[in-house]
Amino acid sequence: MKVFGKCQNCKNEISVSVNYGTRLEIAMYEGETKSNYCKNCNKKNEFHINDLRAKESKFSLIISGLIFLIGTPLTIYLLFDYLIIPHNPYIALIIAGFIAVPMTIYGIIRKQDMIRVRAFNRAYK
Repeated sequence: MKVFGKCQNCKNEISVSVNYGTRLEIAMYEGETKSNYCKNCNKKNEFHINDLRAKESKFSLIISGLIFLIGTPLTIYLLFDYLIIPHNPYIALIIAGFIAVPMTIYGIIRKQDMIRVRAFNRAYK
């Protein structure tokens, strides 16, 4: 989850570092305002926590995509070279089961990030 605010001078998105998942937790532990410098116009901006927005992180998208792209061929390779006896009639079921593991991990990571973003953007202090 990436939390950002808009610069009051140039309207550029400024990333704000937060250690908590909701606005209420930020207000309780860090205060009601966050400040950061705009890299575009070099002005200091103070943001009230209700002015901050969240969006999905590219980092979690990249990590989950790598798990999917590396995990699927790896499981197929391991299945054919080490685990499956050739001419097994249940090969299709086993492959489908093992390919589902990276797909499930990918889905869980994406869903959790979307839930965190939705919860942050919905709840105001």
